[in-house]
Amino acid sequence: MGDYMGQRIIDGAYTYDFVISKRPDLKDGIDNYLTAQGHTDLIAQTQTTTEQA
Repeated sequence: MGDYMGQRIIDGAYTYDFVISKRPDLKDGIDNYLTAQGHTDLIAQTQTTTEQA
């Protein structure tokens, strides 16, 4: 599931902060996937959740 959500973040369907706010249990998997795909720039450190639903 972390890989899937990581890809959805890359595709722009969701923001990192939004996904982590809803599914914090996937953070490690998402971080690993984004890092492996060369998208560490998408790993945000803030927790604002005014993005998409």
